[in-house]
Amino acid sequence: MTGIKKVHHGVPAESLTRLKPQKLGRHYHKIPQYIRELSGKYPRIISDYFLRNFRVNLELLKVEVHDQVKDEAECVYRSPMGKVGFSIDRSLLTEALECYYGGTSLPGTEEPPVSTSEQRLRGRLGVDITQLFARSVLAGNTFGKLENHDNAYDQAEWEYIAEFKFSSHLSGGQASVLIYLDTHLVDELTSRLSRPAPTPQSSSALNGIRDLPVRLDCVLASLQMPLSQVLNLRPGDILPVRMLERCEVQINQQKLFRGSILEDDGSLLLTSLESVKTP
Repeated sequence: MTGIKKVHHGVPAESLTRLKPQKLGRHYHKIPQYIRELSGKYPRIISDYFLRNFRVNLELLKVEVHDQVKDEAECVYRSPMGKVGFSIDRSLLTEALECYYGGTSLPGTEEPPVSTSEQRLRGRLGVDITQLFARSVLAGNTFGKLENHDNAYDQAEWEYIAEFKFSSHLSGGQASVLIYLDTHLVDELTSRLSRPAPTPQSSSALNGIRDLPVRLDCVLASLQMPLSQVLNLRPGDILPVRMLERCEVQINQQKLFRGSILEDDGSLLLTSLESVKTP
C-alpha cells in the first residue's frame, strides 16, 4: 500500500518555522529581525563595555535569535517588565577576569572549578550587559531595577534568546553572550512594534520655537556724551538724564517695539505698545 505524501518539498524539518498558539495574532515573528536590526545599528555597545571596563577588545561576529537553547540561563533576574536571563561563555568570562585582575590561570592546565571571583563578575556582567541590551531595544530605556530571581516555584519560560557571538583580539577565540527574554518582555517589545508611528505635525517645529525663553530689554533713558567725558567719570558723579517719552524694547539689541511707562502702586508698567519698522 502506497500512501500519499503530504510533504512535497525538500526543506529539512529543523529549518521550518513552528507556530505557537500564544504567538498568533501578535507581532512575535518580528522580534528576531527587530533585535538583529538594532544590534546592527549599535554593533559596539557591548564590545565598548568590555574594552572600557576590562580592557578586552571584542569584535561582534553575528547576532542570532533562538526560540530555545540547550543551556539554561546562568543568571535570572526579575524586572518590572518581566524576567530576563543571562549567560556568558566561560572563556570570555575568564579572559575578562584575567585582564582586569591579572593572570589567574595558566595555559595548558585543566579547567579549574568556578571561583568566587568568577561568580561575582558574572553577576556584574549580567546586570550591566542586560541593561545595555535593554537600552538598544527600548530606545534608551532600561528594563527597570533588576533583582535576582531564585524562586524554584516560579520558573521562567523563555520566548526568545538573543545570542551575541564575539571574537577576541587578544586570544583569537570566539565566545557568546546570551540574553533570555520571557513572555512579558517579548510582549513589551511587540507592543512597541505594533504602536502606530506618530503623525508628523508641520507646526511642531514652530511651536517649539514659540516656547523658547526670550529676554526683553527696555531702555528707560539714554544719554549721548563725548568719550573724553565718559573717561573722566568718577564714582559719585551725577549725570542729568530725562525719562524717554517712548521707551524702546529690544531683543538682543534689536528694536522690537516702543511703549509708554506708567507707575502703579510703586511698580513701573509698560503700555501703549507700537511696533518698530526695521529696514
